Amino acid sequence: MYIKKNKKCYILLTICCFFSVIPSLSQATGIFDTKHNFSSLAPPANIRALNQDQVCIFCHTPHNAKPEYPLWNHELSAVVNYTNYWSETLQSYSNRAEAPPIDGFSKLCLSCHDGTIAIGAVRSRDEILMEPNPSLQAGRLISTAQGYLGTDLSGGHPISIIYNESLAARRNADTSLMQLKWPIVDRDVRLYPTQGGYGVQCSSCHDPHGSQGGLNAPPLWRKKTYDEVCLVCHDIVSPIPIGH
Repeated sequence: MYIKKNKKCYILLTICCFFSVIPSLSQATGIFDTKHNFSSLAPPANIRALNQDQVCIFCHTPHNAKPEYPLWNHELSAVVNYTNYWSETLQSYSNRAEAPPIDGFSKLCLSCHDGTIAIGAVRSRDEILMEPNPSLQAGRLISTAQGYLGTDLSGGHPISIIYNESLAARRNADTSLMQLKWPIVDRDVRLYPTQGGYGVQCSSCHDPHGSQGGLNAPPLWRKKTYDEVCLVCHDIVSPIPIGH
């Protein structure tokens, strides 16, 4: 009886482990043909490692991960004073000084994209060395590199902001502005944890593991066209398509 029970437990454990690996394999397959494949097996046009053929290790590790984020392996940027987006029509905060700190998945994205941390700076081992590349200096993205955002985020969409019914109501009270939709229910464009609630992060519009975007869509876009993503939250019938 003891042997039979152990055998059943072993079989069950094996099945569970097998299915727990499937999402990782799927994501790795999606990443392989994107700019987020930094492995030595990546296409020659990519930023590539000298001798690291693992794809997921640049962001994820099953052991010794960053405690703040499950399975996160890349070192996080120490920058806290980003220059945030702001406009007079913004309803998320009243001025740039009151912008919430960048957190959640956006913080993870900026650990490479703000150019302050080397691509190969991972927690689970010594820094992964990269091939010489005109987009890198000391392993970090430089200002002329594709994908470099720097610490000035004022030219993009606001991130790490709560998006809820209250925000939509404040925005929609001014009928001269492009209106916001609520609730947000979409299989691709989603709200993610931020500031103790849910809202807009980089990952709301961009998928780090792959892209559905067409030729004219932004990198790693969650839908085929630029407009399809924007119109999940913004209402096209509104008179002035500016701000948020």
